[in-house]
Parts: sequence; C-alpha cells; structure tokens
Amino acid sequence: MKTTSVIVLLVILGYGLKVTQDVINGGTSLPKISLKELLNFGVKGTIVYTFYLTIQASLLGLISLAMNFPEFELEEMILNLHETIELFFEHDPISFILFIILGLLIVYGTIFFMEIALAILADGETLKAAFDFKRIKRTVETIGWKEYAEDYTKIVAAVVILVFINGYFHSYGWISIIIGVLTDILAFTVEYRGIGNIYRGYKQKINQETALEDTSN
Repeated sequence: MKTTSVIVLLVILGYGLKVTQDVINGGTSLPKISLKELLNFGVKGTIVYTFYLTIQASLLGLISLAMNFPEFELEEMILNLHETIELFFEHDPISFILFIILGLLIVYGTIFFMEIALAILADGETLKAAFDFKRIKRTVETIGWKEYAEDYTKIVAAVVILVFINGYFHSYGWISIIIGVLTDILAFTVEYRGIGNIYRGYKQKINQETALEDTSN
C-alpha cells in the first residue's frame, strides 16, 4: 500500500471512528476531532481494517485461483461494468455466477464482523478488545443476528447504490467530480453513522438488561 493511500486511510478511519463514537454517545451532527484523536483512531482503525482486508484478500485470492478468475473488488466491478460483462461472456455463466456469489459472501462476511470491531474501538476500547472475537460474537448475539444482518445489509446496499451512481457519472467531466465528492461523503456518513446507530442500540440493550437485573435483585 502506497504511503499516500495509508495516510488517506488513516484520516478517513480516524474521523470515521470519531463520527461513530459521537453517534454511540447520542450525537446528531458531525463532531470536531483533535489531532491526537485522529491519530489514535486512525492508527488503531487502520490495523483492524488491514487485518480483515488481508483475510478477505486471501480468501478471494484462493477462490480466484481455484476458479481461474481474476481477483476483484466490489467497487471496481461496479465502476467497470463493461469489463465485468466481458468477463461474464469469457467464462462459463454458471462458474461466473458462482464466483461472484462466493466473492460477495466473503466480502460481506469479513466486513460484517469488522464493523463491530471498529465500533468497539470507537467506543473507547483498546485495540486488543477489537480482536476479542468472542466479544464480537457476543455483541452480535446481543443485537440479534437477524437484526444486525438486516441493518448491516441496509448500510451495504446504500453504499453500493452510491458507488453505482458514482460509476454511472464517471465520464461526465466536471459533473463526475461533483457527483464523486457527494457520493463519497454520503457513503462515508451512511457507513460510520450507521454502525454507530447499531452499536448504540447494542449498548441500550445491555443497559436495559443490567437495569432489569438490578431491579430483580
């Protein structure tokens, strides 16, 4: 990964996790962030992000190798629909569809758990807590697997639609620049505020359960 890409990722994750933290604490507007917070969240977030992305890339690489397909990124497939369609006609349709389904499941599954890990970080926990997989599993169980899957899928669907809109207008000169900026901002807001709302719901459930236990005692 290039140095510039790392810096951009650090800034995006740093501020993104601050947005998530603000939503978890009941905030409704974009928060201010200090350089210290930006670096703290950014570095920790980048470590978590890189870990899950490495798992994702490894699994995608394995199925690509096994099925003789090029490795792909969801965003690139949407932005380069012409090449994606060509790929479809160059291979057996059933194999292509199976490849896409397996790939999407891998992308969906890794980010499914990564978002909870990032939310744990945003809530002020340590980097170690973000790799506590039993805790991540318990968090999802408390939220409810079905409920979390539904809410998470809505976030993913919204981001995919925004990426598609961005790709649709990418050849329209200055309009594509404006559309690109707007869709990127919206995707950023949807993702980090979305996971913040989900994790806030988790904390509310925990507080309710604790209150009930205290009442019964």
